[in-house]
Amino acid sequence: MDKEKLIQRLMVTFVAELEEHARVFERDLLALEKGPEASRAELWQTLLRTLHSLKGASRSVNQPVLEQACHALEDTLVQAREGKRQPDSEFFQLLFAYSDALQEAARRLRSQQSLSGSPLQSLLPRPGRPQAEPATAEPAPAETPAPPALSRKDVFVRVAADKLDALMDRGGELLVARRRSASRLDELQALREVIQHCSAEWTRLEKPLRKFTGPSAAQEWLPRRALQAMERTRDYLKQLERRIDELAARTAADNRFLEQAAEPLEAEIRRVRLFPFGDGCEGLERTVRDLARTAGKEVQLVLRGRRTELDRSILESLKDPLWHLVRNAVDHGAEPPQERLALGKSARSIVTVAAAVRGEGVEVVVADDGRGLSLSAIREQARRRGLVVPEDPLELAQLVFLPGFSTAPKLTELSGRGVGLDVVKNRVEALRGRVQIFSEEGRGCRFVLNLPLTLSTIRAVLVKAGGQSYALPTACVRRMLRIDPEEFASVEGRDVLLNDGSPVPVISLLEVLGLGLERFPAPRSKQSLVVVAWGERQIALAVDALLAEEEFVVKSLGSRFRRVRHFAGATILSTGHIALILSISDLVHTALGLKPAGSLRPAGDDQFSVTRRRLLVVDDSVTTRSLEKSILEAAGYDVHVAADGLDAWHKLSEVEPDLVVADVEMPAMDGIALCEAIRGSKRWRNLPFVLVTALESQQDKARGLQAGADAYLPKQAFDQSQLLETVARLL
Repeated sequence: MDKEKLIQRLMVTFVAELEEHARVFERDLLALEKGPEASRAELWQTLLRTLHSLKGASRSVNQPVLEQACHALEDTLVQAREGKRQPDSEFFQLLFAYSDALQEAARRLRSQQSLSGSPLQSLLPRPGRPQAEPATAEPAPAETPAPPALSRKDVFVRVAADKLDALMDRGGELLVARRRSASRLDELQALREVIQHCSAEWTRLEKPLRKFTGPSAAQEWLPRRALQAMERTRDYLKQLERRIDELAARTAADNRFLEQAAEPLEAEIRRVRLFPFGDGCEGLERTVRDLARTAGKEVQLVLRGRRTELDRSILESLKDPLWHLVRNAVDHGAEPPQERLALGKSARSIVTVAAAVRGEGVEVVVADDGRGLSLSAIREQARRRGLVVPEDPLELAQLVFLPGFSTAPKLTELSGRGVGLDVVKNRVEALRGRVQIFSEEGRGCRFVLNLPLTLSTIRAVLVKAGGQSYALPTACVRRMLRIDPEEFASVEGRDVLLNDGSPVPVISLLEVLGLGLERFPAPRSKQSLVVVAWGERQIALAVDALLAEEEFVVKSLGSRFRRVRHFAGATILSTGHIALILSISDLVHTALGLKPAGSLRPAGDDQFSVTRRRLLVVDDSVTTRSLEKSILEAAGYDVHVAADGLDAWHKLSEVEPDLVVADVEMPAMDGIALCEAIRGSKRWRNLPFVLVTALESQQDKARGLQAGADAYLPKQAFDQSQLLETVARLL
């Protein structure tokens, strides 16, 4: 083979080797810089061995610039090891410059560019440039320990990513084939039961038929032929039953064999796609070092859970979010040494990046022990932007994920533009994960990223709505239940379900997806619900049926549907039909932003609309109760009023209302106490009760519903149509 062609073929392997050597060189260089003097001897030797291997490989593919750079680095390292050069900041600055240049050279060679004029060539010693005295000899072979023998687990083979993806797709098809095989076995068992039923039925009929076809019949040939046919039919049924049993047994054995062969294969295919978390953190340590030096800070990066394995695609997509979070920790969180010492902290700030498996997913944490978030600055920025300011500190902290949101006092190269954390949130949610932030002012900040272990498969709950199957990721499902729609309460005109004491909005899945409710009226019997959560927010999705929970292979919807909301992919069921995988973050966001379009509870009888019903309005504000009285009277109700809860309690027997509308905060007896008193009364316990109040927190709503209120309407978002609709529904 021509030498040039041989070099071209070798270059593909060499570039991968160069990238690996450059990565290892930088890793060991960082360890050398911060490590104690006692541990440097082994690192000197490791660095020299890396350069020696790279120099030989560079010579093989005719790359003189790389070969000269490795030789110059060897000289510099040998001088420092032998004490002829001080390993000071200038020394490490030169070596890190070489490290960056080696990585840049790898990028050039991968894109088939020349190294002429590259940063690496500019670092090479030139005539007239002061340089250290070159080393007189290579280290003696006796001083170099022999490399340990490699076991098979230490040998790595490079495989193209697209080949791994194709292998995973085939593994997914195998999973579908397994399920279809299992369903065929179920069908065979059902056929066996049909044959058994036919055989038993024929046995019951055979005896009376024999009497009918006995010798007393008028024509003897007909009974004989009938008897023969009956006996043949009996024999056929027994033979068919025996063959069905044999086929079912063989199919069951084949299915077990397929399970035993396929499950380990699927597990190994998934393992091929898994990489250590530490691989995704390459470069973070160098980033922290450079950022800290630029900002005049002392920052140490601590990596935990390096061996935790994640899907390759997740690991690659996680690199940018990790970089943003670590950069923010150094720039925003870490204080200068003098400030930390004045606060009683150590001069060096610690930034921790950790990964650990949690159930069916992995939790990645980026934390620092610095300033923490300034909630007052976040609150002020939110008000300046006209945003609703949450009372809960945890909810307030989440505002930093909004696009363009920044509390940085000045614009720098690293911060102040409000770009970064919104990118982190979007990237994590695109991976079917979520991110939360926890902060304590003056003590530090912690970002928690919850991610799936793999994107190729997903465990999900299969539901049906409007004739279509949908898959809801199990990790986000909190409850599945069937409930009588009459048991729903109402808050702000929306059906709600009390879940662990908190009101959870109930909304049809079809309504969230924009398919409407016209063709699918509210059920008169039990309603199937799936309670899903995204972060701290929960909704209860009404569906037609709950089908199953199992593991599904995720199929991409393709580039045309990449930006379609509510859908994260699709999967093929064992029946051959397609089920759409839903994005829980999109569903929750859409559902909580929709205005109530109607109730899932059955409407009342028509007679209620023509009967003049009596209502009791209770509020200590004359203006409020007059407004509510006029609205309700205009709708045709007979309305009576009371000034507080105690006044209303005394008027119950006098008015005998069909429904009570009450405020919460009132003198003498508030609305909660009035509701509890009515529910505790034998006569009035079933009286519909509506709370209209200015208290709007989740705790207040839960307290009102737990007291027995049928509906909860906040005054701030008061809508007379909601009031009228709620009253009409409860009556």
